[in-house]
Amino acid sequence: MAHNLDVDLTEFVRFNIKCIQFFGYFSPDFRNNSQRKLLFRIYAALFVGFAFILSLLSQIANMVDAFGDIEKMTEASFLLFTNLVQCFKIYTFANHGKKVWNLVYSMNRSDFKPNNLAQYWIVVNEIKTSKIISKLFLLACTLTCVSWAISPLLDKRGSDELRLPLSGWYPFSTEKSPAFEFAYTYQIFTTWVGGLGDISMDTFMSGTIMVISTQLSLLKDGLENVARNIKHDKSSVNKNLIQCACHYRSIIQFAAEVTNLFTTCITAQFVVGVIIVCMSMFQMSLVSVLSFQFAAMLLYQICVLMEIYLWCFYGNEVMLKSDQLTQAAYMSEWLDGTEEFKQNLLFLMTRTQFPLKLYASGGKVTQSYLLNLE
Repeated sequence: MAHNLDVDLTEFVRFNIKCIQFFGYFSPDFRNNSQRKLLFRIYAALFVGFAFILSLLSQIANMVDAFGDIEKMTEASFLLFTNLVQCFKIYTFANHGKKVWNLVYSMNRSDFKPNNLAQYWIVVNEIKTSKIISKLFLLACTLTCVSWAISPLLDKRGSDELRLPLSGWYPFSTEKSPAFEFAYTYQIFTTWVGGLGDISMDTFMSGTIMVISTQLSLLKDGLENVARNIKHDKSSVNKNLIQCACHYRSIIQFAAEVTNLFTTCITAQFVVGVIIVCMSMFQMSLVSVLSFQFAAMLLYQICVLMEIYLWCFYGNEVMLKSDQLTQAAYMSEWLDGTEEFKQNLLFLMTRTQFPLKLYASGGKVTQSYLLNLE
């Protein structure tokens, strides 16, 4: 019984797309449906304005109000910097929505489809991994926000003292009810929603890198088996090699599109991530190690570092897998091939000797951060 090898490669990022659209950062592909497009824009403007813009303005005002006090400035800055980086990401998805959709649709190009059962399961397992990673990051964000929410209740400094979970400035006094309850709820809601949206965009970007890594695994399998039937059908073997070359070219093109589209977001996350880690560590030094506030800050710091690690890990996988292509081609049964096949194989091996590398800013080593684990 023949196995259906068709698989929707957009499943790598489908879950992330739904999350980003829910938070209003990324418009669905309505094509010519102007009415639905208008309704979504109204929804996005209201939701993003209430859940993100107002919160960002509150944090900026709080930073201005705390200017000169190092302790208060660090308390106000770590979440502010996170949201400022998030602005770059929202801008990319909102302003370059058509390019993002073109990137998503290009995942299902014919060159990227599995050609045998082994390749099919490689793709299916990687898709499952992508979804698990996204859900684990969302869970980590939720746990962090829960820790922030309960820390004022469990870490009371005084019997009658009211403390908000996070530092913030509001145009009204938050020391009395019901203003305190409103500010408390608003802080947790906006922090949770903003965190989920930010992670959804980050895991979308890591999902696109996972697509590149997966395709390199498929190409490696294709090169290893390109000459399997060379003794019986030499003509089709050369066609298979040409398909592998086209596949490699498509991977390089897709990687370039990912780099060009998300280079600003990734660079900003790297630079600001270092600042956030420093600020949060300073803030952790001011609270008790046994407090829930310390646990919340620790979880927050882990989330920030894991976001960067995720990009570096799969960027490193791309480099390692692309470096294995030359050996995979050499290990194929090329000895019995025609001169044309051997010559084409040599050309492809020469090209694959230069590993595919992803950069966080542009394409030149002197102006970029290489996404790897070194």
